[in-house]
Amino acid sequence: MRSFARILPIIFLLSACGKKTAPEQTPSAASVITDTPVQIEAGGETDPIADPSAQKGGTFTTWGGPFPKSLNMWLDYNNFSKSVCDLMFEPLVTLHTVKDEPVGVLAESWEISPDGKTYTFKIHPEARWSDGQPVTAEDVQFYYDVIMNPKNLTSVFRVDLSRFSRPEVLDEKTIRITATESHWANFWVAAGLVALPKHAWKDADFNKQNFEFPVVSGPYALEEVKTNRSISLKRRGDWWGRVKKFNLGKYNFDHLVFISMEDHNKALEVFKKGDLDAYAIYTAQIWAEKTNFPQVQKNWVIRQTIENKEPKGFQGLALNMRRPIFQDVRVRQALANLLNRALMNEKLMFNQYFLLNSYFPDLYPDNQNPDASLTPFDPDKARALLKDAGWEPGPDGILAKDGQPFKITILNHGDPLPHLNIYVQDLKSVGILANIDVVSNSTFSKRIDNHDFDMVWSNWGASRLRDPEAMWSSNQAGEIATQNYPGLQDSEIDALIEQQKTEQDLARRNEILKKIDARLVSLSPYVLMWQSGATRLLYWNKFGTPKYVLDKFNREDAAMTYWWLDPAREAALKEAVQTNTALPPAPPEIVYQE
Repeated sequence: MRSFARILPIIFLLSACGKKTAPEQTPSAASVITDTPVQIEAGGETDPIADPSAQKGGTFTTWGGPFPKSLNMWLDYNNFSKSVCDLMFEPLVTLHTVKDEPVGVLAESWEISPDGKTYTFKIHPEARWSDGQPVTAEDVQFYYDVIMNPKNLTSVFRVDLSRFSRPEVLDEKTIRITATESHWANFWVAAGLVALPKHAWKDADFNKQNFEFPVVSGPYALEEVKTNRSISLKRRGDWWGRVKKFNLGKYNFDHLVFISMEDHNKALEVFKKGDLDAYAIYTAQIWAEKTNFPQVQKNWVIRQTIENKEPKGFQGLALNMRRPIFQDVRVRQALANLLNRALMNEKLMFNQYFLLNSYFPDLYPDNQNPDASLTPFDPDKARALLKDAGWEPGPDGILAKDGQPFKITILNHGDPLPHLNIYVQDLKSVGILANIDVVSNSTFSKRIDNHDFDMVWSNWGASRLRDPEAMWSSNQAGEIATQNYPGLQDSEIDALIEQQKTEQDLARRNEILKKIDARLVSLSPYVLMWQSGATRLLYWNKFGTPKYVLDKFNREDAAMTYWWLDPAREAALKEAVQTNTALPPAPPEIVYQE
């Protein structure tokens, strides 16, 4: 799903009639970040998404979701913590923003051995930590040591790094990384190694590095953490990366503030008051029924759906197959037949989603696997499957087997969604004792990490470089904090995973993924749900943005990288609020074009 000297207050202008208003930022002199002079490197390209003329300054405030149990993405891997860490720590190389090719971040250059297993990276000579120390090859080696240390709660990241020997430090700025086995993703794994500050953390317990990051290398540093309230970052005016031409027009806001709250509806009300600058809507009912408020009608707030080339994942209810009750595939299939997806999509989500019949939907035209049917809502079929699996109704109508009732709990955090309430009632209609266990976000994460759940709703993103091992390998089923939530162990999938490891051709890898997909559909480790094809976004009309608002492959997080506070737009918004007049409309739909 992001602590600090001080959060700059946002001041709101109230009209004489008490109308809803827009936020006006008035940074104090102390809050304005002053950039140290740099000489931008000649040659190379600018980021094609960024606007080199974007202006620095201001504060961008957004919703941070529930307060995280940790900001350390390597201990608590979630979208929010990843977004924060990506702004503070840098890898050697990353994917280009519009092309499937590498772009150096910490690395100035790199070489690949003829056998494709050894990678030598030269760290940029200007790369510096925020305390002035140089970023060195030992810092990259230290990252490897931290991740591979079995005492650290970093098992998800050990999956890929286990294919590599400990990196060799050739000199202060050169590191050699060698794979011990062939894998199509080896270069990207090696290139994705991050520098962690060895001089600051070598004697620290990494498992306790949750909310204190005094030394960073990226464009932002942690500014302030207010537990259960907010987290903010401060732009680094001394960031070494400003010398790189590819960073022109990026990382423009002086301060990034993330307000923590669990309730989506409350977050929307906070946005409407002007306490948030942007808010992405992930609930179709809220988008359809609650986002045509006066500020939108006057175009003070822009309401847009934005469709780009973001890789699409899946969402569904993970069934913990470590539990005996879920080990029979007929039971898992029956639970899928009891989810009334079509009704939920129509009545609760205004048909804004497509129903899933795949774990890799964007491998197929229109996100639908033509060789797989959509699992229908069919209670009679569910009853038959459960009966075949040995579950018979007792005198009270409750299903039982070997004297034990069929009882399951759906783990949830935040307010129970109406979808789950409908599902629980449909489960009960066939004799399943079902309930929803609502817990705090921190408890939710802890229980997931320790496999302490029956069923849980999970929404998984996807990567431009798909590797199914971490999520679906049998080796990951027993790991703490694994992505293999269901604990799936299947020899056929394991064999397919091994096969795709050495396939360099992307099209052929995708064909292997389709075979994995077919096997997953037959095994039903999740009750598949639905997915959205676009980002639904509200934002105050005072920002400069890229041509297509976001970038090619990402959601609203792209705003933190590419948007800027536009003085002309901000002044126009201020005047419109003061005079209670409308601004010119913005396009309601944005579609990324190549």
